[in-house]
Amino acid sequence: MKLVADRQALLAAFQSVGGVVASTMARPIYQNVKVEARKDGVFLSATDLEVGLRIKAQKVTVEKEGAVLAPGDRISSLLRTTLDETVTLEGDESAVTLRSVDSRIRVVSEDPSDFADIPELSGDAVVEVDPDVLRYMVERTSFAAAEEKGRYALNGLLLLIEKDGTIEMVGADGARLADVKKKASNPKKKAVDCIVMRKGIQQAVRLGALSDSPLRVQVTDKQFLAENDEGRVACQLVEGQFPNYREVVPRESAVKIELPTKPLLNALRRAALITSEQTRAVDFAFSGGLLTLTSQSPDIGEAEVKIAVEYSGEDVQIAFNPKYIEDMLTVVERETVKMEFNDRRSPCLFRSGVDYLYVVSPVVREEGER
Repeated sequence: MKLVADRQALLAAFQSVGGVVASTMARPIYQNVKVEARKDGVFLSATDLEVGLRIKAQKVTVEKEGAVLAPGDRISSLLRTTLDETVTLEGDESAVTLRSVDSRIRVVSEDPSDFADIPELSGDAVVEVDPDVLRYMVERTSFAAAEEKGRYALNGLLLLIEKDGTIEMVGADGARLADVKKKASNPKKKAVDCIVMRKGIQQAVRLGALSDSPLRVQVTDKQFLAENDEGRVACQLVEGQFPNYREVVPRESAVKIELPTKPLLNALRRAALITSEQTRAVDFAFSGGLLTLTSQSPDIGEAEVKIAVEYSGEDVQIAFNPKYIEDMLTVVERETVKMEFNDRRSPCLFRSGVDYLYVVSPVVREEGER
């Protein structure tokens, strides 16, 4: 295999697949990137056997068809430090060589035939999703998925696609839940109900950013697949049963308040600075057109921040882990969010527009406890 490439474009391609390369796998072969030079272009693939990504490199000329395995981190570093605008990459089943005007660097590699292929979409049961829509949905739900290993279903994102093209995505970790609905093209009226690995669907978002064309999405019994004219992503589905998230969403609320998004985020960040791991809570107190945020920590100090809000009901108070509220406020784009709850012990519902809702459990203290 031999190709001549624009250095920056080839570096961008290696960086795109670099997020998938597994640095700690028991099988060292998957610390490599597979480079395929074909008549229809040059393609780079990486996988950790759970998530795989294959993309098409730009500004590349194929001089000899074939495939090599290239150590991803090492080749990326070489491309980053090389000053030439154009480089040559060539190799065989045992080594890969990177050439520039003033250098020739040969790196021992492995046989590319032993590298697992990234599966292709099959059949015609495909849903088309606008890449900006997918990015919008993932940004608003992925932060709510469970971080701790062993949460199984909660480590992924629930993906639902209805026959009418309604697409819904849900992330939850037991203390909060984020839910967003949009529309997709579903001409075959294929219904989808699965849990997708967060890393996999985030790679699909990155793939979508490389092209304006729709992402063609297909779900099999075991995999989530997405492709466009720049490449494709495949990832294993998460096993397990996602909780009945609809039961978590409050149906009726005694307190309903519309809050200014940016002023609230700014005030919350200031109050959150006076918290610690042991006192990770900010109190929200509503009274006569004001929201007062308070926090305190014996080892740090105390904070009180006030913002004007449209509220004229009885005085009410509720407390939250500030990170949970900040995560949500950071991703919504509307000027206001709606907040709904019943009392200081009940789950609180935030709404942004007609397509996004966020439910978070409050921090519950005994009366008089701070």
